[in-house]
Amino acid sequence: MTLPVSVQIITLNEEAHIGECLESVIANDPAEILVIDGGSTDRTVEIAERLGASVLTPGRMGRGASRHLGYTSTALPYVAMVDADDRLGPSWLNEMLTHMQDGGYAALQSSLRALSPTNFWSKGWDAYFQESIRPTTDTNMVGHPSIYLTEALLGARSDIGHEHEDTQLSIDFEQRGLRQGIAPVASYRIAPGSGRESIQKWRGYGRGYRDLVSQQPEKRRAIVRHIAWTIPFLRGWRPMKRGHIAQPLFAGIMTASISYGLLSPER
Repeated sequence: MTLPVSVQIITLNEEAHIGECLESVIANDPAEILVIDGGSTDRTVEIAERLGASVLTPGRMGRGASRHLGYTSTALPYVAMVDADDRLGPSWLNEMLTHMQDGGYAALQSSLRALSPTNFWSKGWDAYFQESIRPTTDTNMVGHPSIYLTEALLGARSDIGHEHEDTQLSIDFEQRGLRQGIAPVASYRIAPGSGRESIQKWRGYGRGYRDLVSQQPEKRRAIVRHIAWTIPFLRGWRPMKRGHIAQPLFAGIMTASISYGLLSPER
């Protein structure tokens, strides 16, 4: 049965990942698949069109503006936001939609696991995902992959920035009193498998937090606590109880890298 959902993926040179991502999306039978491309110079757009996705090519707008373009370009009642490195099970969309409707959610994230973790870095990401994205009926923070009420998205502020666009949307939803949650339905992500890739991503997180605080200074204390306490201690030490003895080291490098991005001069 075709589901009334627009699955939306923003891309930039995702030739290596977009094909398998779209195949997992197609297996879920959504009514629409929309790719918003930021100016890829590889075969990303070609692959997406060949697999039947509708593709918008606005050029480099940033993640926030690309998400906004996506959800203002659909007439369907639900939008699922997915990244090219995400892989969905064949019943993911149906299960997520059921949880969303039953719970009266405006935004619902799925649980997350790393796809086939094999080394220190990917195993660290997997343990981090398990610790940080736990099923809960109510939360004030929703990431991706996730599903949203289109009506709620259309009421969001239109100036969502490039980094941490999902966090900015969550803050907007929280301020409007909209219900958000994390479902027990799992999805899988191709996690960074090297230190260089992980550190680069974390520094980007830090720059995103810096931009977020500049826009919403009332969130400064919560972000500092997240970086200084939640990541290194709660998400670094608690996984040790499940046998992830190297997780404190992983979390320590993550904390240092995010802090570097947060405190580095703007470029």
